[in-house]
Amino acid sequence: MSTRILAKFMLAPVLVAGGMIASYAQERFTENPIKEGAWVYPTEKIAPAIIDAFCQSGFSVHFADGGFFTVLNQPIGRMKKKLSVDTSGTCTFNAEKQASSCTGTETDGAKKFPLNENNLFERDGSYLKLTTTLVDRETKEKVSYVTYPMRCPDKVVREILIKAIPPK
Repeated sequence: MSTRILAKFMLAPVLVAGGMIASYAQERFTENPIKEGAWVYPTEKIAPAIIDAFCQSGFSVHFADGGFFTVLNQPIGRMKKKLSVDTSGTCTFNAEKQASSCTGTETDGAKKFPLNENNLFERDGSYLKLTTTLVDRETKEKVSYVTYPMRCPDKVVREILIKAIPPK
């Protein structure tokens, strides 16, 4: 075999693999990937089949204008739950940075605290990966954590709201 044929034979798999990697390059977000609806933020990748269970404890409702509020679904007695707003604010998405900046108010019992966090969006296989950075209000240290946001099914959110706020 000539050197030229051997080089082509050895180089072909590298070119194919390189093309596959290039086509796998992450597509950039042109708008906020957190769309309107109710979302949960698990810290691990979870199967879509179990998303309903995560939504039962609480979710964040996001609006088209960037506004949001987080609802906790807390037990208050046997078979009863109470919805309470934990956090509210507005997020602004920056497509160039692939990030959003969120400001608002966080509630902890009777106390209210300013919310100021930055979120970096990435794709992780078929999952959306979100790295949130904020200043911890107790330690005053900058902290980051990773979540894998998933949208709650509308049917599940409706059921939660109807159970917590029954029609009169």
